[in-house]
Amino acid sequence: MRSANTVHVDVSPAASACVFSMRLDPLGERWVAVVDCEHERHHGIGSTAREALSSALAPLGKRTAASVMADPAMFGASLALLA
Repeated sequence: MRSANTVHVDVSPAASACVFSMRLDPLGERWVAVVDCEHERHHGIGSTAREALSSALAPLGKRTAASVMADPAMFGASLALLA
């Protein structure tokens, strides 16, 4: 189920050859994150959108997760979540 609060963002950090397609959806009092990269899909859940996204990025390793979270495109995602 998708709501008006769903946020979608594509991130292509310089440290990775992959384009990360991410979707954040509110689910009751929690958030669900889905991260797609090439032929991989990772899911995460958390009490905040950031926690859910961090959980979904965890299997990719700390370095990759940090580069994705620090990408300038994430500012747009943050603004969309606050709107």
